[in-house]
Formats: sequence, C-alpha cells, structure tokens
Amino acid sequence: MKKNTLFVSMIFVILLVAGFFLMGSNLSSGVSGAVINTVAGTASGDIQVVKMRVEGSQYVFEPSSVRKGTVVRLEADISKMPGCSKSVISSELNIKKNFNSIDNTIEFTPNKAGTFYIACSMNMYKGTLTVLESDGSKSNYVQAPTSLGASCGAGGGGCGCGG
Repeated sequence: MKKNTLFVSMIFVILLVAGFFLMGSNLSSGVSGAVINTVAGTASGDIQVVKMRVEGSQYVFEPSSVRKGTVVRLEADISKMPGCSKSVISSELNIKKNFNSIDNTIEFTPNKAGTFYIACSMNMYKGTLTVLESDGSKSNYVQAPTSLGASCGAGGGGCGCGG
C-alpha cells in the first residue's frame, strides 16, 4: 500500500510542477504583451506600419494614408534611398530622423488629420502622407509646402546626394 501511495504522490508532484511551468509561460506572455502595448502607446497595441522608399525624387509611402491618434511606424528601405533622402523632416508630423542601416524606423502618433509634406533635409526629396480622421474620413487640410533648400548643396555645404 505504501508503494501505491508513493507512486500516486510522485505523479501528483510531477503534474503540479508541469502545471506550474505551463502557467508560468502563459504569465510571461501576458507581461510581454503588456510591454508591447505600453511601448506602442495605444490601449490595443495597434501600430500602423508604413514602408518608405524613394522613386526618382519622390518619397513613396505604402500605404499612403494612416489614421489620426494611432501609432505609425515608418520603416525606411534605405537600399532605395540615396544620399540626403535618408535625412527626413516633417514639422507638422514632428518627424526628424536620419535613417541608416542599423536604425531605419521611426514611430510617431499623428494628432491632426490632413495631407502632410515629408522632405529630406535639403528639400530635394519630397512626398506626402495622408492622415485620416479616427473614423477613416478624409480631412480637407493640406500642409503648405516649404521652399527651403531647393537643390543639392544649396546654402553651401552639400549633402552627398546621389551617393
């Protein structure tokens, strides 16, 4: 009778330890999800991913529109971004970033709907990103384009365009 009690006790301990490990892995998954949500800055953890590249002298964004109030992760394909096109600015979207092979993303949360200009620091490469209202409707607002730095090397220093 002692052998049966010992055998049942051993099975119970094994099941208890296995259950603890299974519950522990589920708990850590929940913690990981909470961290991602906090980093994303949204309750649901939604992030709008936009791919960015250059064609000619234009920035191309896919998709070309995002929603107001939701985090946007702009991912630059720097293999398709020559010279100063890697240095991106948008005053109204509060973007200022120098992309490189190690750091090719930026996250921001648009708080205003409309069509916004994004340009390189020399204003040679340009593009627009449309921010829709939270409900998906389009705003009539269009940011006025800037006219600073119209050519490579304007204002003296050069930017290494085309390199």
